[in-house]
Amino acid sequence: MIRVQDAIGPENSLERAAKDPFLSPLLIATDRSAASLQIHIDDSLQEIADLGPVVNAATAALRSVDLPEAFKLHMTGVPFVRTEVVKLMMEDEMIFLPAVAGMFFVIIMALFRRFWLGMAPLTGVLVATVWTMGVLLSTGSVLNILSALTPVLVLVIGVADGIHLVGRYREELAKDGHREAAMGRTTRHMALACFLTTFTTAAGFASLAVADTAVIRDFGTQVATGVMVTFSAVLLVVPTLLAWIPVFKVGAPTAPRERAAYSRAASFVTSHPRRVLAAALAVTMVAGWLGRTVQTDSALLEMYKPDHPTWLAVHTAEAKTGGIIPVFIHFSGEPDQMLEPDVLKRIDALEHAFKKEPFVGYTASHAGWLKHFHHLLTGSDGWPSTRAAASQELLLAELSGDLPLDRVLSVDRARARIIALIDDAGGRAVLEGKARIEAAAETIFEGSGVDVDVTGDGMLAAFGVYQLIRDLLASLGLMVGVIFITMLLLLRDLKLTLIATFPNVVPLVFILGMLGVLGVDLQTSNIVSFTIAVGLAVDDTIHFMVRYREEKSRGLDTPSAIEKTFQGAGHAIVLTSILLIFGFGVLAFSSLTSTYFFGLLAGVTMAAAIVGDLIILPALLTLFDRK
Repeated sequence: MIRVQDAIGPENSLERAAKDPFLSPLLIATDRSAASLQIHIDDSLQEIADLGPVVNAATAALRSVDLPEAFKLHMTGVPFVRTEVVKLMMEDEMIFLPAVAGMFFVIIMALFRRFWLGMAPLTGVLVATVWTMGVLLSTGSVLNILSALTPVLVLVIGVADGIHLVGRYREELAKDGHREAAMGRTTRHMALACFLTTFTTAAGFASLAVADTAVIRDFGTQVATGVMVTFSAVLLVVPTLLAWIPVFKVGAPTAPRERAAYSRAASFVTSHPRRVLAAALAVTMVAGWLGRTVQTDSALLEMYKPDHPTWLAVHTAEAKTGGIIPVFIHFSGEPDQMLEPDVLKRIDALEHAFKKEPFVGYTASHAGWLKHFHHLLTGSDGWPSTRAAASQELLLAELSGDLPLDRVLSVDRARARIIALIDDAGGRAVLEGKARIEAAAETIFEGSGVDVDVTGDGMLAAFGVYQLIRDLLASLGLMVGVIFITMLLLLRDLKLTLIATFPNVVPLVFILGMLGVLGVDLQTSNIVSFTIAVGLAVDDTIHFMVRYREEKSRGLDTPSAIEKTFQGAGHAIVLTSILLIFGFGVLAFSSLTSTYFFGLLAGVTMAAAIVGDLIILPALLTLFDRK
């Protein structure tokens, strides 16, 4: 009979536990300043609707316990982060959607200097937002991490068309003061422009439906649906509201006032198109150069700012208890092969190679456990000399307590795995490490008959987000192509379509340059800004082109048509750009980086759109559209 004694006795138990490979650093930090409680949630709970209540219940239960003085509870883990991000996104929607609407209202009134005139486009777009969400939710759509921005996008796209509509109405009303006739002329002229902006934007987003990633497909179809619903709402609601506003509250019916600033700007661009174009392209090239180092990457905490409690909690776990992101190295062979001394040595060698990766904080394997048991039993290093001896020592270890052997070794001893916890080092670093480990495994297990596979949540998430970003970038190219073909069919002029397409690339380059200045990689939290940039920029381009062609059809030469366009559509473009820059500035106060980047990069987009549509576009028209 063998009396099994506890390897950690009553004396100096905490110190000995901190040196025990089964406990440290997973359950207790090596410096004994922290400990962790590991909770395993049922693998079937993947949807947030199912996972959220379990995570919230566990969090509430843990927080209800009084901790010793000077101790602090940090909630971490992939399920917790997933649940919290969704919660924070919903809170952002509830806070910032009305905040952006309120900012829009203040700026619209400041620009138009008429209360009811400012209410018309804003009310129309709020109605459009309600209609959009009603259509999406009634069809069973579920908003994901990208399509959660749909309400804000509807607000953006709708308010821009609403301002163009109101601006043109005031312009037409000043001709004769007849509201019905003025609205008739307004809708006749603006319906095409609004439809073109809506259709090209919707077609661009709808093109994302061919993407391989479900998140991107849903994002594209939901935003495309919202954009089309917005067009209907704006074109129906805004004119209806304007019909109730007396003429004197819209503006006195006087002759349209020429704005000297726009006349000077148009004159300068049309008089010096080559110099203007060269300067604009030089600035764009500088922006592209600043963004040359931007790469695709992903991280669990990319949605958080560095001062957020969860960000601090995860990094505390990485420093003290090895990390929170699980990775597994699976081994498959013949029954009982995982207890062969030669295989044990190979697994241990690969585990040591894996530990050398800079992002690996904790590893465990049955090979390491057996080595530890063997030392406790015999006092010597290494492993049992035979498979039978290894089986006997493993049985003794199992009899001594609740050893979670089934987590690292199958019952038939034909399969085993290394369990690891890694830091949130970013998807690119993790995938590079995966490639190195796979290469090492191929060398270490050559001729052994054991198959090795590197997987786990950490690897799958890194690969999945990396594919999502690449998929979205590829879909962005398809989106630009769909917009180009759509504009070609509707404008029916290849030269004008080429001229109109080029300025829409400028905002993309400016966004890339801003990311380079900020030192931020392409992540799921900011990659959507590129898609939004195309949608916003193409809207202003279409409004400019439709008004330009309208003026040309009246017999004006190119410089005169450009000046008239500056006075009409150009003024509306400036107004909407100012509106969106200030409105989205509110989002920069969000605790989520996805909302923060959306607000910041939307402002960059609008500034770049002004450069593209009011500098580059008229310069190109002056040079290449002389008919």
